[in-house]
Amino acid sequence: MPTLKVNVLKSETVFVANVVESLEDHQDGGAERLKNRGENEVFADDPSTPLFNADSDFNGDVDDDNHVTTLIEYFLFFVCGLGSSLCYISTLSSLVYFKVLYGANSYVYLSLIIYLPFLPISVIQAVWDQHYDKIYQSRRAFLFRGLVGFSLSLLGTIFIEISRNSGLASLCGDALLQGFGGAILYGTLNQMATFTGRGNGQRLKAIILAGVQSSALVVLGVGLTSGFKSHNGERFSRFILSIVAIETVCFVAFLWLLGAPSVAASMVRRDSSLRQLDQLLDIKQGDSNVKEVHLLIDDEPSNDQVAQLQVTELSLRELLKYSKACCWILMITLIPSFLVGSWFTRVLTNWISLAQILFYVRIFSDFTGRLMTIVVPSKSTASLAWIATLRLVPVVLFFLNSRYPHSLSHDYADGFSILLVGIIAFLSGYLVTGCFQLAPQSMPWEFRPTNLSKQASVLTVAFSFAAVGGLVSSLILIAFDL
Repeated sequence: MPTLKVNVLKSETVFVANVVESLEDHQDGGAERLKNRGENEVFADDPSTPLFNADSDFNGDVDDDNHVTTLIEYFLFFVCGLGSSLCYISTLSSLVYFKVLYGANSYVYLSLIIYLPFLPISVIQAVWDQHYDKIYQSRRAFLFRGLVGFSLSLLGTIFIEISRNSGLASLCGDALLQGFGGAILYGTLNQMATFTGRGNGQRLKAIILAGVQSSALVVLGVGLTSGFKSHNGERFSRFILSIVAIETVCFVAFLWLLGAPSVAASMVRRDSSLRQLDQLLDIKQGDSNVKEVHLLIDDEPSNDQVAQLQVTELSLRELLKYSKACCWILMITLIPSFLVGSWFTRVLTNWISLAQILFYVRIFSDFTGRLMTIVVPSKSTASLAWIATLRLVPVVLFFLNSRYPHSLSHDYADGFSILLVGIIAFLSGYLVTGCFQLAPQSMPWEFRPTNLSKQASVLTVAFSFAAVGGLVSSLILIAFDL
């Protein structure tokens, strides 16, 4: 694994490193100039385009032109997060309608079909995205992913309206397009948050994940205003067309976001870092006289000591090693979450609308839990692990209550199910967002600048494994009639 050592030295003034000029000199014979001068290091000459900017890469979201992430940009991230899940949530929220058409198990099948693409897409993003970002530059690459993601989501939603009465297989095929679109957008936005927001994008991650969950509230509002009834299709076409219109607005917001000052500057800075990293590694491999790069910054965590910054692109195995605690917490949290979420249409009750109420209680509680991470941030993975373990208690109680409601009167049993789903979902939202926020801290400081976006993809892979695992577990329970 190639590694380039970069000395980060304490300085009285901010000195932003730029090695573009040095690299050009190297290609044009500058290496010989360095040799003649008797120097074994490449020093930054021009601070105009930073490889690592002390004010932005390490401390916050200030871009090269002293712009900061504005409230409008936070709002755009929220809207884009909403758009990443709006289409497939509109399908899942119609669970009572599709239960009437295709039976109680249809919701489990739809959930599995929608979340199944998250697994291969997250793996592909973890392995290949950064590679193609280097080739085509971040802005082009992220624009392409956004176009593909929103297009698949819109096409799947339109096809559902066209073929909703053509059978469960046709419905699942359309939902699969929504799943692929949502998976691409989910991973893309989480990657953008890592190199755009302050503090490794912790606040942006919470905002994006809150947007993902809040799409259900938008779907609820659309259902009420369009007159769509949960148990029949009288206004289903109007409902779907409204969803398509809102998703189009979210796509416009995504295009706006790519041109926002802090996002555009962060992408330019990231491209510069990735490009210069490759060039520096080439220099090191090809010229033994070029040993290291000295970067002077005024705010690094070792106070007066010299820190060694390893400019290294870690392998997926190494990233998993540093992220394994958060990945395990995601597994413990999300497998029960998806298992509970897929079970709403199978709860024994006389209340036909209970399943849809449980769906929205889950979404609202999850949304609230994600926002809570902004008010009360997670402190450590150890505390998250304890919460995730204790959370298994209400999960067990939910299944016992859904299977044996006669232990309480049906009125109390339904209310108890609603309460348990609220608790489970609130803790789920808090734990998942906390994992995405704390994961960068588990990686040594010196590896963060070049590996944060890949780590976000690794966490998305864990999220996808857990989602599919929970839904497959639900199918197993159905198969054994448990």
